[in-house]
Amino acid sequence: MTWIVSLVALLAVLFLVGRGMPFLRWPVIIAATLAVILLVVAAEQNGLWPQSWQVR
Repeated sequence: MTWIVSLVALLAVLFLVGRGMPFLRWPVIIAATLAVILLVVAAEQNGLWPQSWQVR
């Protein structure tokens, strides 16, 4: 389930950020967005996420 939420978040952010960007900037946008999402998921999975932000 975590990966599904991450994928939906990735696609949403890519759509919102990339609408006004030139086509050649898309690889940078994809890499940055994926890195942020992976950091958030890793922090949550390793218990580094603030307790008040956890939903489970």
